[in-house]
Amino acid sequence: MGAGNHQAGLTAVIFDMDGVLLESESRWRIAEAEAAARLGLPHTEADFEKTMGVRMRDIARRWYGEHPWSPIPDPTPDEVADQVIDRVIELVADAEPLPGVVEAIDLMHELGLRIALCSSSDDRLITAATEALGLADRFELLHSAEHDLHGKPHPEPYLSTASKLGLDPSRCLAVEDSFAGCLSAKSAGMTVVAVPHPTQWGSARFGFVDLMLTTLEHLDATAMARLEVGTPSPSLSRPRFHLAFPVDDLDRARWFYGEVLGCRPGRSDDTWIDFDLWGHQIVAHLDPSGPRSPATNAVDGHEVPASHFGLVLPLGAWHHTVARLRQADIPFLMEPTVRFEGLPGEQHTCFVRDPAGNALELKAFVDDRQVFSVD
Repeated sequence: MGAGNHQAGLTAVIFDMDGVLLESESRWRIAEAEAAARLGLPHTEADFEKTMGVRMRDIARRWYGEHPWSPIPDPTPDEVADQVIDRVIELVADAEPLPGVVEAIDLMHELGLRIALCSSSDDRLITAATEALGLADRFELLHSAEHDLHGKPHPEPYLSTASKLGLDPSRCLAVEDSFAGCLSAKSAGMTVVAVPHPTQWGSARFGFVDLMLTTLEHLDATAMARLEVGTPSPSLSRPRFHLAFPVDDLDRARWFYGEVLGCRPGRSDDTWIDFDLWGHQIVAHLDPSGPRSPATNAVDGHEVPASHFGLVLPLGAWHHTVARLRQADIPFLMEPTVRFEGLPGEQHTCFVRDPAGNALELKAFVDDRQVFSVD
């Protein structure tokens, strides 16, 4: 997919802003919680998550509809929304782009794609945030859903953005983090990449998107080429597995899985730690004796443990993970290699051990439809 070569495929990429370009969820939480407290309204974590990706004016009107704070509202719901937005503008002044954002925008330029933004936030917040991030001049178009009759999850914001670009929505790729945003873009007829908040990894609600990633660092040229032709990639929306395994040192396990592989830690105790492995739950259990010596099998001239676990990743995520392993000087039981080249099931793979000796295989298929292919 060379620069400008999009005769029948994607022509533009449309980024959401909040949660995609910058970590704004915590800032919205603060501003909304402060406003709700001033009004004496109940405001729970569930209330916040339920409205992620929705326009603040719609949220304030919902608040008033559920808990009217006076017969004649003072302030009005729109004034409450303005107060929240003004507070978020204050809070984004020190914001920085999320990992992979600048590189993803650079990639889209290299691929000859037009770049736009479609956000539920008001114009003045979009301006403040993109300027704080140093990205204001990277977009051909900045569209705010404040100008639409309907906000996300209605398709109107993305339809409006495509119309302003003069493009059929089917020629556009949307990059979103929220369920409401993904639904808006998909309903508009666009190809959709979801980069959800870590608490949403593995959620079946995102099963309709074309690609789900844990970070924009994984959105590379290979992923874009697959999206261009509609080749399926692994999805975090599949059911999650649970795996418990022995380790002989919890601190070393926390370093390997948390810092090297980038897994978000969950609950823990003196003898175990939960980790979020790309939406799957794995648990390192302290066992001073460590894992038992496993049987091995020959794979392409390497003796690899017959007992092992791992992941099937998008190719960009695989390369990114291999780079992290190399940076941490983790030795490979089997160096990164390509198996079944040119055959059904062609895949990139490698084997490593964690500090306790547990074996992991990380692989990425050229075509995810061929994970179980035999011919």
